[in-house]
Amino acid sequence: MRSNQIHRALAHGMNRFEVCQLVSKGVKATHKTGARFEDSINDVLHYLGTHETPREDLHPAIPQISVKSLKPAA
Repeated sequence: MRSNQIHRALAHGMNRFEVCQLVSKGVKATHKTGARFEDSINDVLHYLGTHETPREDLHPAIPQISVKSLKPAA
């Protein structure tokens, strides 16, 4: 069932927004003309749920700005 595939993808550390974005991009890239759209969605969800993604790729670190470099506006 599709809900099981979604839960497997969420178990890899992604949030629901990321899963939706990745499924959308994956379906656009892999959908074949004449095929059922549902099958393409299921294929992408299966891929997301079974392939391990490195943790550092999911949420890139945002560089921290030091407080000393900020100057008051007034």
